[in-house]
Amino acid sequence: MSVRRFWQLLASWICGIVIGIVGSTITLLTFGAFSRTLSPWIVRTWGKSMLRLARVTVSVEGAEHLSSDTMKIATFNHGSLLDSFLIASIMPSGSVAAVKREMFYYPILGLTMYLCGFVFLDRRNSARSRKQMAKACKRMERNRLTVFISPEGTRARTHELLPFKKGAFFLALDSGAPIVPVVIEGAFDLHPPSRWTTDPGHVRIRVLPPRPTVGLSAESIPDEIEALRKLYATELATMRAEQGKPVIAPVARAA
Repeated sequence: MSVRRFWQLLASWICGIVIGIVGSTITLLTFGAFSRTLSPWIVRTWGKSMLRLARVTVSVEGAEHLSSDTMKIATFNHGSLLDSFLIASIMPSGSVAAVKREMFYYPILGLTMYLCGFVFLDRRNSARSRKQMAKACKRMERNRLTVFISPEGTRARTHELLPFKKGAFFLALDSGAPIVPVVIEGAFDLHPPSRWTTDPGHVRIRVLPPRPTVGLSAESIPDEIEALRKLYATELATMRAEQGKPVIAPVARAA
């Protein structure tokens, strides 16, 4: 490992720990009274700090689709560890993220996410995950929340999209909230799987118009999954073509 990569890794951990401790302390001292605005601010600060340390710049198109103070489900494609920092850096007030349950046990980071109201999903137990989604739905209705969630569920090992899981769509079914697709292009190139550090570079995020879910039913969820996955594949191909990159994300049947 080069000296630059070593210091990037060390600085990232120190940054995460410091922001986690400060954020957790502030949240506890205020008894969560300002969690709707304070929690996203803490998360954004962490995300932007981590991107600066990695020397990654970001351009966001269509951010207005996330700005309205209404319930939304913001889905994003997930092919890189860098996605966590990217999504954190653009989270508006009144938003939380859905993450895998295992992250709760990460030192300091897990406590910070819990205090910031993150939704922890058990990927190994569908019944428990469904109950967690139902609780998240009630929180969305009560606090007009936007929930960020990756329909792939985990990071892809290649540029190709993984099959989309049903969690985000059941949340849409229960809440009636629209789905706002957030398309990330370039993160995989800068921080592919099995890497501990990030190459400097630029990432584009394109937020697409909301997709209404009124009329969505359990029976129509597979069709909506397929349609959304095709939309992502098409948009990613378009974004890569705009930059002269080879198109390497073929459309395959969603599971």
